[in-house]
Amino acid sequence: FREALVALLELDGFEVVGQAADGADAVALAKQVRPDVVVMDLSMPVLNGLDATRLVRDALPSTPVLVLTAFTGDELERAAMAAGATAYVAKDANLEELRAALAAAVAALADRPDPGP
Repeated sequence: FREALVALLELDGFEVVGQAADGADAVALAKQVRPDVVVMDLSMPVLNGLDATRLVRDALPSTPVLVLTAFTGDELERAAMAAGATAYVAKDANLEELRAALAAAVAALADRPDPGP
């Protein structure tokens, strides 16, 4: 799924600057690379996506985190948003829904303060 997502994002003009196989690596990579947007799964080994989202937002408060997950439900969505997610998208969403969520996350970049050097 991750490889297919990367291919779709790159076809849509996004530059994918990193990929992580587990939540701990996702947090470490986000801190190192400082991406414009993080796409996070909820179900990951080592550190789950909710905790990883919280840690990314703590370290990089102006970086939007889009949660893309196979799990649906209002409770999980509320938990993801409480953890700092900017958007919550189900993996079975159509490509237009994913594009819209990414566009909203990118638009949020215009409102974030400049992190400086």
